[in-house]
Amino acid sequence: MGIKRVICMAAGALLALSMGAATAYFTAQVQVPDSMIRAGNVAVSAEPTSAPLSVDPLAPGQTVSRPMTVVNTGMLPADIVVSASRKAGITKFYESLECTASCGGVPLYVGPLSQMRTTPLRLVPGARSELVFDVGLPASVANTFSSDYARISLYVDAEQAH
Repeated sequence: MGIKRVICMAAGALLALSMGAATAYFTAQVQVPDSMIRAGNVAVSAEPTSAPLSVDPLAPGQTVSRPMTVVNTGMLPADIVVSASRKAGITKFYESLECTASCGGVPLYVGPLSQMRTTPLRLVPGARSELVFDVGLPASVANTFSSDYARISLYVDAEQAH
């Protein structure tokens, strides 16, 4: 094959390619508008909203049950933990109170009310769970506790489930 022939073939190929590049192609595009991406949130509520552990009177050796419902009002699954704190009253009386916190008969905490921190309870969004607190005063408490009191707040903490 001669050089002329190779050059002619190459020129022909280039001509064919340039003709193909000059032609137009149809195209189309569609816009899909307004996608929204929103972060979820963690929120919790409790019922009753105040004084869930009120007991009057509590005698030595007596245990009283009090229910409290927790609700996951957020958009994400959450782990719920309940703890207690003395706000007023006699410290030694508060420290002598015993508590069992349970949900559906499963204990979440057993021990002194002053140290209560329940094991986490997982709730999906919109779920409700009734917790039962059995609060008692040991039969062995001293007579000096007569007429003592403790004002207690419960804290319901929610953390996004991992």
